[in-house]
Amino acid sequence: MRILVDEEEVPWDEAWQIVTQTFAFTNHTVLPEALEKWPVSLFQQLLPRHLQIIYDLNWTFLQSVARKFPGDVDRLARMSLIEESHGQQIRMANLAVLGSFKVNGVAELHSELVKTTILKDFVDFFGVSKFRNVTNGITPRRWLDQCNPALSSLITDTLGSRAWLKDLNLLRGLLKYDTDPSFQKKWAAAKANNKERLAKYIKDTLGITISTTAMYDIQVKRIHEYKRQSLNILGVIHRYLTIKAMTVEERKKVTPRVILFAGKAAPGYWMAKLIIRLIVNVAKVVNVDPDVKDILTVLFLPDYSVSLAELLIPASDISQHISTAGTEASGTSNMKFCLNGGLLLGTVDGANIEIAEEVGSENVFFFGHLTPAVEKLRYQHRYEPVPLEEKCPALAAVLEDILSSRYGEAGIWEPFVNTIRQGDYYLISDDFDSYLRAQSMVDDAYSQDPKKWIQKSIHTTAKMGKFSSDRAIMTYAEEIWNVEAVKIN
Repeated sequence: MRILVDEEEVPWDEAWQIVTQTFAFTNHTVLPEALEKWPVSLFQQLLPRHLQIIYDLNWTFLQSVARKFPGDVDRLARMSLIEESHGQQIRMANLAVLGSFKVNGVAELHSELVKTTILKDFVDFFGVSKFRNVTNGITPRRWLDQCNPALSSLITDTLGSRAWLKDLNLLRGLLKYDTDPSFQKKWAAAKANNKERLAKYIKDTLGITISTTAMYDIQVKRIHEYKRQSLNILGVIHRYLTIKAMTVEERKKVTPRVILFAGKAAPGYWMAKLIIRLIVNVAKVVNVDPDVKDILTVLFLPDYSVSLAELLIPASDISQHISTAGTEASGTSNMKFCLNGGLLLGTVDGANIEIAEEVGSENVFFFGHLTPAVEKLRYQHRYEPVPLEEKCPALAAVLEDILSSRYGEAGIWEPFVNTIRQGDYYLISDDFDSYLRAQSMVDDAYSQDPKKWIQKSIHTTAKMGKFSSDRAIMTYAEEIWNVEAVKIN
């Protein structure tokens, strides 16, 4: 807008029409802290002309809102580009919606939440036609062919060509082989090859030997309280304590697991770094305990990167996508793991829902409360709290173990424990028992019927066609950008 008006001398109304016919806004979060707000004082110092333009746009916009909703002062305050409380701030999401011809979320649930929560006022003003959904996608060229050559070669040999790399729906051709013993054996061999490759990397970089025959349970993503790596490590401690309480004979019946974490925390996100520290300290205790040797291994892999992801994802038997319901916009690591034949353990959130719709709910391990219950549960935490020992004894025992100094001085962990005991915004205590039941179902499915597990793995990969980035880009092209494909000879 500034360039058009100030440098190109385009009249204001014409310039704004050009702007609003040029830009589309893809929203990637419903978390308030991720919807950027920039202090007006910063704008005044660094971008004074831009601030003038924002003020002028806001004045015109709020006049339009007042005409459509006369007397609704609260609505004006909510929709304003300027937040007046706690010091004036520019609401960047509001500005993006105002300056765009389309707005989309990145998964069906997320797009619905965008329309019914954070941008509801804008839907009322502009109409629902401005708001769309385009579910995220991943490229099979990198996230299967490049990172998993063993599985890619098997798929190509089975389907008879590499055409599936450009039309991922062709993977459905694998379905007729999902119960074939010979194909299942080759599928399992590809998974074993990937486990051995990852185990070698871990041995070479960390000097740690891990089993290649255990179940590989992997959670890799940005470290954040809403993504609930905390729930995972609390579950690990519960598993550890449960195994230690068993007899030697009982331990022989336990499904061996290698549980791997990886990911990065924002530099200033202290709680996320405390969660990493807890994972590392739990691993130090578990991995030297003879009571759980060859049954349970826990590692946090440092220096997470795309290259490391390309080793981790193909090796997964089960991956965890366990965000508090209603907080994950979409996620794409869930798609990557499933494309490589790893089964999904998760909450009914983000793209997990659409993955289950495609691959079948019988091939996904769901747990936890649903999105409509979240705010009521948070209200109960605040105004009608129930002692944790009464509400979730299993979790209370885990927190007591953390504060026993087994994993380091108790005082280090008190801030983390208090986030659960006081408020529990991300519903750890509400979902913990359900999470343990889901983990038990995973153990049973993996150990009791290995052939059925392989069938589920094949079925999952075969039904992942929807989640190609090619489909996502075509949807953007057809429904938002209004551009046509050009064939290149």
